[in-house]
Amino acid sequence: MAGLSIDQVTKRFGETEVLKGVSLDIADGEFVSLVGPSGCGKSTLLRIIAGLEEQSAGEISIAGQSVAGQRAADRNLSMVFQSYALYPHLSVGENIAVPLKMRRMSGMQRLPLIGRVMPGARAMAQDIGRDVDHAARMLEIGHLLDRKPGQLSGGQRQRVALGRALVREPAAFLLDEPLSNLDAKLRVQTRAEIAQLHRRLQATFIYVTHDQVEAMTMSDRIAVMMGGRILQCAAPEVVYEDPDHIEVAEFIGSPKINILPVEISEGGRLNLMDRPLDIVIPKAARGVASLGLRPEALRLGGEDAPLHGQVVHTENLGSEVFVQVALTASQDRVTLRATPDQRAALALGTSVALNFNTGKALVFDADGARLRGLRQLNAAASEVA
Repeated sequence: MAGLSIDQVTKRFGETEVLKGVSLDIADGEFVSLVGPSGCGKSTLLRIIAGLEEQSAGEISIAGQSVAGQRAADRNLSMVFQSYALYPHLSVGENIAVPLKMRRMSGMQRLPLIGRVMPGARAMAQDIGRDVDHAARMLEIGHLLDRKPGQLSGGQRQRVALGRALVREPAAFLLDEPLSNLDAKLRVQTRAEIAQLHRRLQATFIYVTHDQVEAMTMSDRIAVMMGGRILQCAAPEVVYEDPDHIEVAEFIGSPKINILPVEISEGGRLNLMDRPLDIVIPKAARGVASLGLRPEALRLGGEDAPLHGQVVHTENLGSEVFVQVALTASQDRVTLRATPDQRAALALGTSVALNFNTGKALVFDADGARLRGLRQLNAAASEVA
């Protein structure tokens, strides 16, 4: 296995710049997810790493060695595609064996009839068979080796695709939205299997997805991509709790973070809907800013609470309830995370008042950059009331 380095990689298709100087270092054995909306450049970056696309500028290094000009077949990387890319006429075992045959056997040894009598072919085939069996046992698909892909479920086909990647013992695994064709239940199950496989192999995984839940639950680090750039790369909990940019905060988290307009007044004090808050950002410039509040930061409050509105929608998930409130003082809606015990008090049409935990408040400037160093005027208070 090996680490990987991406240094100022750009990619242009004609006049369109898809990647804009992307840099990222991935340690040996690390699981890094590239996550972002469609069109942000994450799949293009993965294809450049794999050698399927050529970058316009910049450099890719694997285990400290540049792979500039190196063919995809020579980079010792295994790629798992969204479509599985299995040969329908071959059995599961034969599909998994394909990369080993291509690497270990000569063209003559791979021929259907003549190959069997070529010198060394039988011993090599036995070695390949043992490696295929080992990979199949690891993925718990040993009982499927004689079946054709058309006889398998989507989850089973995905395991076969993983087995074909695994059997090569590559420097790194590249996975391009491998779960997008599975139903919700299979996605959860296969997600856990991929995470367990990574822990077992201690291999380098680079995983592309637009699904933030996949990225949050499996990764050591998440690289959030927007518009051809990596806006932030950090551990999942850091990206969620301490985003560098408003676009990162809005993309990561379900339900979506609540964003409300605020004004920074003299001395850095925040004003929310013409109401001064006990929050100060030292050295912040006066002007318009944005206040970010995760649903769990909001609480039901009394009449003196800073936010008032009416319940317009609820989503009952059993263990928790998400409640949308249309604010009275603006056109904004906010979502709070409530407990099942509070459900009766949050019926549609009910008027509510909301406090929020200032310790979990996030503030962004007019350009969307994070403003740090928030200070509470009343240090003893944890909520604005």
